[in-house]
Formats: sequence, C-alpha cells, structure tokens
Amino acid sequence: MSDISDFITALEAAQSKSKFTPEVQTAAQGIDAATLKAAVAAAGEMGETGTLPDAAQADALKAGFEFAAKLVMMLKSAPGPYEKKDLYVYFKIARKETLEKPAFYDMIKKQLYGEWEKVNHYSDTKAQAIYIENVNTLINKYGTRDE
Repeated sequence: MSDISDFITALEAAQSKSKFTPEVQTAAQGIDAATLKAAVAAAGEMGETGTLPDAAQADALKAGFEFAAKLVMMLKSAPGPYEKKDLYVYFKIARKETLEKPAFYDMIKKQLYGEWEKVNHYSDTKAQAIYIENVNTLINKYGTRDE
C-alpha cells in the first residue's frame, strides 16, 4: 500500500482553509481522504491498463489528481528536471493527452516524448495515482508554502 500521508495532510489543511491559496482550497473541497487513500492503493495494485471498478474511488482519484495538479504549485522549491519530467509525463497521460513527435533537433522535447512513449499505454487511472504519489514525494522532499 502506498503511503500518501503528506499528501493527505496537505489535503486536510486545504479543506480546513488553514493553508494555501483559495484556488487550491477550492480544488480540495469534497474529496474524502479515506476514499482517496483506498483509490490510490487500489490503483497501485492493479495493472498498467486497469481501471477502478468502484465509482466513488474513481471519482475521488480524479478529484485528488486535480487537487495534486494545483498543489504542486505550492511547493517551497521547484522540483528538479527529472522530477518535472515525471510529473509532466503522468499529467499528460492522466488527462488523456498525446504528445506530438518532436523535431529531430529538439532534444528536451525528444526526451520528454521518449519517456511519455514508454508509459503512454497506462490507463488514466494508473497515471493519476502515480502523479499523486509523485506529488506526495515532492511534498516530503521540499515542503509546501502557505500562499
């Protein structure tokens, strides 16, 4: 089972409106922490292309992902390039977005495309869970700022 306790702590702080911007607080509203934890754990145990059979868990995971996308902007320090790459790749998959094959000389986009291509078969459910786990790791590493 994946430990996302730092993420849940941030979620609860945003829901109590004791921390973060109004935009992040709004994204946190209505997310049940216990259901989200169960959804991330279930998604972690399923295969790369699986989906959650429980609609409540699927909804909580999607809302948790949207909250994570806002919360990542509240880190005290910017993540490093490899961390950003992971966030970008799983964000794109979670949103069901595809990447265009980059030009031959665009090395950065070629690297991103190569990483995306390795995991583009993942389901959006799996990508959302991995994104949340990555944000949890970044919160643990960098901490969050209040506003």
